[in-house]
Amino acid sequence: MKTLDEQTALAIVFANTKRKKRTQDLVTVAEAFDHLVKLYGSRRAAAKKVGLSVEMVREFLKILSLPAEVKQLVRTRKIDRLDVAYKISILPNGEEQIKAARQSVGLSTDDVRDVTRLVSTAGISPEESKKKVLESRLRGLHVFVMDFDDDQYKQLMSQARQERMDPAQLVKEVVSRWLEKARRRGKRKH
Repeated sequence: MKTLDEQTALAIVFANTKRKKRTQDLVTVAEAFDHLVKLYGSRRAAAKKVGLSVEMVREFLKILSLPAEVKQLVRTRKIDRLDVAYKISILPNGEEQIKAARQSVGLSTDDVRDVTRLVSTAGISPEESKKKVLESRLRGLHVFVMDFDDDQYKQLMSQARQERMDPAQLVKEVVSRWLEKARRRGKRKH
């Protein structure tokens, strides 16, 4: 990729994260994020500048750590969803990432749940997956794995679309409201 300047990097990020249809592949967007992080000094500063979460910036940057073969599949848009590329990137080594990427290209759907199933067939136990997530988590970030049935998942996604928010953020807000109500009830009892 040619050398980026601030305006070009911002244009790539805005055009490819704020619209429904991306014009650039995920590696190009990740490289633009990388330039902005270096320019602004941190993921947080870059995220604030573009109006996205630090987590979203982190997921894009993780793509840059993929093996060359996998990055090529992403550049050619054979793998063209951030959630899929990110799931592949968190596998423990390049060999497993390449295997999962090759298999995900042949999937009949690009639903992230299919990729999750694929990751589980790559020989990683739930305990190992949890360990990897916990090892890579940011300080102060706590991870919970929730299992939704298909109807619950569809309702959650529908509600998140209606409220124009990330599904994880919606779950976080619902849990926060529930905890606040429980705290108030606890105060009334005393």
